[in-house]
Amino acid sequence: MSVQAQVMVHGRWTTRTLDIQQILARNREEKQEMVDQVPPEQGHPVLGIITRTLIRSPVIKSIIPARIRHRSKNDVVFVYDDAIVIKEVLGGERIGDDPFKDVTLEDLIEKRDFDSPIRAARILGLPREPKVPRFPGKFWSQHTDSHRSQSPSETKPEPLHDNEVAPQILVLTLASRSLLFLFAYHDVHEQVHFLSNMWPLPAQAEDIQELGVHLAVDPKWVGFLILEGSRTANDFRSRAMAVGAHEDRVAIYTLKSMEQIRKEVQRQDRLDAKCFSPIHEEQFIELDGAILKMEFLHPSKGDEHHVILLLVVSKGQRTLLVRFKWDCRAGLSMVERKPSQVLANSERLPLLLIPLTYGTSFALVCGHQITVYKDILTGNARGQTYQLTHNEPPEEPGSSERLPSWTQWARPMRPTKRREPDIDNVYLCRSDGVVRFIDIKETSHPTIPMISSTHDAGILKANLSSAFATLDLGPESNDVVVAAGEMSDGGMWYLKPRQPPEQVGTIRNWTPLRGITTAQICGPTSYRARNDNQALQKANMLSARFSKSDRLFACSGRGPRHGAITEIRMGTEAVKLGPTIELGELGDNGILDLWTMPDRSNIGIYLLIARPTETELILLPSSIEQDPQAASEVEELNLHERTIAAGSTAEGFILQVTPSSINAMAQGYGILPLAWHPEEATITAASFLTIPNRTTVVLIVLRRRDEVYLHHGHFGSQAGRIVFKGLGDPVRLPSETSSVALHWVENRIIAFVGTLAATLQIYTAKAGSGLSPYFEYSFDDPFSICDSLAVIMTKTQAVKYEEVEGGQLVVCGFRNGTVRTLWFDGGTDGGSNRSERNVFGTGGVPLALCESLIFGSTAVKVMADTTRNSRAFVVCEQTVCTLEYLGAASPTNPAIVNKLWLTDPNSQAFQQDPLTCVAQASSNIPQGYSRFAAGSLFYLTGGSLVLADVSSSPYPEVVPRRLPLIGTPTNMLYSERLGKLVVLYNTTEARYSGTPLRKGTAVRRKALQPAIAFVHHDVEPIRLDQDEEDHLNVLDASCVLPGEKLLGLMEWFPTDGKKHFHMLVVNTSIGQAGSQDNHRPSNLSQAVIGRLLFFSPVLDAVDDVKLRQKIHLDHKAEIRAVAPYGESSLVYGCGNDIFFRFLDLEKKKFKQPMKLTLRSPAVQISVQGVNIHVSTELHGHHIVSVGADTLVPRWADTTARNSSCHLIAPDQSLVITTDLEGRIAGLWQPPQPQLNRTTPLIFEAFLHRPITKLCSVRRQKRQFPLNQLERRMLHPHVNMKVYPWEERYIPQEAMLGTSEDGRVYQVSLVGEASWRLLAFIQNMAMREPEICPYPSPRVRDRDLEPSMTRKQDMHIDGDILIRFLERDSKTLLKKMLAVRDPRSRMLLDEMLVDGVTEDRCHRFRTLTAEVFKDDVPKHEETGETVLKWLRLLLMSAI
Repeated sequence: MSVQAQVMVHGRWTTRTLDIQQILARNREEKQEMVDQVPPEQGHPVLGIITRTLIRSPVIKSIIPARIRHRSKNDVVFVYDDAIVIKEVLGGERIGDDPFKDVTLEDLIEKRDFDSPIRAARILGLPREPKVPRFPGKFWSQHTDSHRSQSPSETKPEPLHDNEVAPQILVLTLASRSLLFLFAYHDVHEQVHFLSNMWPLPAQAEDIQELGVHLAVDPKWVGFLILEGSRTANDFRSRAMAVGAHEDRVAIYTLKSMEQIRKEVQRQDRLDAKCFSPIHEEQFIELDGAILKMEFLHPSKGDEHHVILLLVVSKGQRTLLVRFKWDCRAGLSMVERKPSQVLANSERLPLLLIPLTYGTSFALVCGHQITVYKDILTGNARGQTYQLTHNEPPEEPGSSERLPSWTQWARPMRPTKRREPDIDNVYLCRSDGVVRFIDIKETSHPTIPMISSTHDAGILKANLSSAFATLDLGPESNDVVVAAGEMSDGGMWYLKPRQPPEQVGTIRNWTPLRGITTAQICGPTSYRARNDNQALQKANMLSARFSKSDRLFACSGRGPRHGAITEIRMGTEAVKLGPTIELGELGDNGILDLWTMPDRSNIGIYLLIARPTETELILLPSSIEQDPQAASEVEELNLHERTIAAGSTAEGFILQVTPSSINAMAQGYGILPLAWHPEEATITAASFLTIPNRTTVVLIVLRRRDEVYLHHGHFGSQAGRIVFKGLGDPVRLPSETSSVALHWVENRIIAFVGTLAATLQIYTAKAGSGLSPYFEYSFDDPFSICDSLAVIMTKTQAVKYEEVEGGQLVVCGFRNGTVRTLWFDGGTDGGSNRSERNVFGTGGVPLALCESLIFGSTAVKVMADTTRNSRAFVVCEQTVCTLEYLGAASPTNPAIVNKLWLTDPNSQAFQQDPLTCVAQASSNIPQGYSRFAAGSLFYLTGGSLVLADVSSSPYPEVVPRRLPLIGTPTNMLYSERLGKLVVLYNTTEARYSGTPLRKGTAVRRKALQPAIAFVHHDVEPIRLDQDEEDHLNVLDASCVLPGEKLLGLMEWFPTDGKKHFHMLVVNTSIGQAGSQDNHRPSNLSQAVIGRLLFFSPVLDAVDDVKLRQKIHLDHKAEIRAVAPYGESSLVYGCGNDIFFRFLDLEKKKFKQPMKLTLRSPAVQISVQGVNIHVSTELHGHHIVSVGADTLVPRWADTTARNSSCHLIAPDQSLVITTDLEGRIAGLWQPPQPQLNRTTPLIFEAFLHRPITKLCSVRRQKRQFPLNQLERRMLHPHVNMKVYPWEERYIPQEAMLGTSEDGRVYQVSLVGEASWRLLAFIQNMAMREPEICPYPSPRVRDRDLEPSMTRKQDMHIDGDILIRFLERDSKTLLKKMLAVRDPRSRMLLDEMLVDGVTEDRCHRFRTLTAEVFKDDVPKHEETGETVLKWLRLLLMSAI
């Protein structure tokens, strides 16, 4: 028996259908909450839970082209579930007859501090029109097109002024019941910021009446007049806006003009403190029915002042057109509701509502038709219906029995001169990627068709969602569309007339994220071969050189084109440019180093390869059709010795340093080469530096007998010859050198010299003079020998219009696998200035240790980025990383280190081969080198060379790698025994009622074919065609029944102590089948049944896996969960029953099962010791034990949860469980069962999206890069400054939780003292506008002192703390601790703790002392210590 009741969900009352048992469980839960508010009894642990979002969901809700920064900026807004990203349209250079090639979308800024899901988004202000340049003294309106539009590359951006408001404003509706208006602006340092205003929406008793689901904006506007030095606007605005709920309620707003908003902004003193309010008036309207669609219509010609709002409302069995009209000059008091019109039955559920640009016309798009209506204000609207025939059959016919649906529409961006009068052009996109182009013409005659033409624009290779838009590239460009994928990748396409779409970009999507697994795998290695035993043996042999690391794999995608296994990787992407260049014997092993220099005579690239005893020169032509060739005929360079250093100058000279000479050549200039030999000396090290607007300087180390000297000079040309001129006398060094580097700062040359004595020598010289000693820095370990050096700059950061000065950082790569960054003060006036700028407290010392990182156990090579002076590349153990500092370097501002992942646009499964050497293209490469761009990376892997373009983003990004399948994957595990990923996936075969190519043909039924794939994690699989006869991975009819679905799988290793077996256990469910099904057991009914299938996997000689089915168990309900128990027993859930079965290995039979009946089916089962943990579909978590002849229930959850998964934390006797409502709960398992046999609730957290899978990872198992505070135990030989609290106060365990929308959470547990300090910092941060700009009133009224009143209070939102750390945490911490507000003594300024009043600073130090106990930091080090502890606590585990 079930009833409808009101339940609290996420703090809101929601109507749910509950049975009597659930209601009783809810009552017990409320009583338990009253008990939980009492301080916990002795023995109950007090634990807090920290959650942070590691990977944001890739699902894009909408794509909106908008100019929300400046009228000259061509931006696109990507709206995600809880974030927005602004991208700028770049490129667009005309190449031949095909204009606007190489257009890209570059990320500008991301905003993710809403702390609430986004429901809808629209643009206010200037309507979307093709880009027209702005010239003073010219008139531009919607009726004028007197100036030619320019492409983004042709238009020069105008100055961005602080008092300017962008022509368009983005409006968002948030789930926190608020409207948010925002636009972006540039500050004086060209950094992008947001200015926003929040407008509250009224709260409602029912969720379905909450405003914000629907959002519409009036499209009417009037142009403006631009005069010399001034501007006059008539009505530059969107006049009205409407916000609708799911049903019954609509809010209508009138909006201020943009001129009024500008005046509000200009009245403020400073831009970052300005406030604006676009809303002028609001009114609420009550409806009766569910709102399906809502849009404003364009008014008729000559009726400029009326506003028309149209709603499509469903009421009962009818669908109505509801119309509102009012005069914008009279206000909302004159809103008039017009009579409703009933739609035809074929239009009851419209998919799209398209307002047309002429009259009051609009179009309704349904499944098979489009109806164009007009004259809606003169009575019943007249409509013309046209059939949307499916000229293209479904792209994936087996994915659904229905035809694909229309998901979105977009208007192409075309100037007035390219538009035909009174014709509206519209693109329609279909869910399977088909795009239709429709011309809708205005006509007054009822017999003339309004749709003049329709044709297919092409097929986009993606499953399309509602995120679909066209881009503005100027009047001469073809139409360009950008679309996000639905369970597939999206992209950007050129739509050319009578040609298939050309894809020019990819938008990645790894949803739905199912069956996630972590695997400790050696690698990565890549050998693109299948059934190649030799290649696999070579891959496994080379994999042994790598340490094991946790790698994250998941099932994603849908259908035969997009189903795949996705490896989730975090780091920086390096996109492969062009095909792989095969060097053959030219790229054999024995390579020490690699350099690249431009060859201006042949427009190519010279590749200089250093070997132990010789040098090899290879010419790479710029044409892809030409093969690389050895340039042994070049006599100007010394190819008979090892090259120590090489480079090029701005003039085009190619430079080379060998042990015996300095060589230079200038091909194509008619200048004689240089060959300079030192007198009775050998060159051991060298470095080049190009001085800005000057010449190139070389620094060399000379060895004469037992003495070592440092010398430098510069290059030039004289009398038609390249010359080298030494500067000053050589300087004697105290010991042998290991590395050298040059840097230019404040009109001086700085030389850094690493020595074998574990020191760093610094020498300086003014332009044109010799070197003189400056400083010597000693490393604290005699074995710390610096093998490579690079000098980078820290980015200048602007905070509140105050420039935070950057500085120089010396990046040192050591032989023991560590990297240290040293802050360098290059002041010229002694120690006085240095002491003022030194943030490390070292007084006049020009060098100070900033940070130490460990990348491995072998020598590290560091290289300064030639195109970004704030970034360096770190190469260690065949891995390349980027290292960059944002803002001023300080002990509390660590480096951002990302692993570099090489990707191939033509192969989603690409895995780079083991790295031999890496080099970067010089910044001196001139334009015209289409194949080789400045700053490109050259990867040398074996005998192959790969060119790659590195992403410019300093923050870690998701770089997914997809291993394609021919179906939809459902579950997966990694088998260490097989060394492969074992994947369950389903393939489908469509069976039509007619010929598949006939228009409008529907799929009569689809035949499901389950399969099991065994995929090597580092070998690119070959996609099998569905009609291929290779069924190695497909289960035949003898294994599965018709309609049987594979739900899950498990590896099982039963043993009797003597023999050990390896089995794959698959649990299934079967729908109803026809009586002709000969494979269905005769004793089973036609209801849904389930089976357990047992397979024995066997590896053959070519490393393929063959399955042999052993036995199967049949049941009359589906089996959704299974787990091993003991040596040879199984526990599984079948319907509401839990079965325990023992396998007799001698008789090869299962004994009679034990059975326990629960109130709802099990969704996950796991075993810990003798306890069986069961998460159920409706009634929470249960713990069962095995008795003598029955299963015994021991503990049960106090809450009736819709469980999704759980994870056991044995160290804390804790079970972490999640449910479908987004909750994470910690259930404590007492040592002995209580009288009520319940598991006490320790903590509870609410997330925006439910976690469907939990897995555990260990932080220190990451392969790279590990902070010195984490890796001290793994590298005891490294003598570093280590805080004493390092090993005790940083949890080594972390959990990863995934949701189906692609989100990945990191979950950690902390003790009571740590929770109190974290909660105190979080409560302060939630009141700080720079961290949480949109808090709810309830948050502002919350006490700062951490409270245990509710179990939800034990949750720490790691996303808030991450924002705190990212936004100048040291300054913000001081600001938050200094807050004093006399209006609220208890809430803001002081806290009453045990009857004693404490201020924020004192309370902060008290809580810090409780965390660190005997290791309490000094008073002045408290903030720095807590910030470092917080960074380590929240550091990503993947």
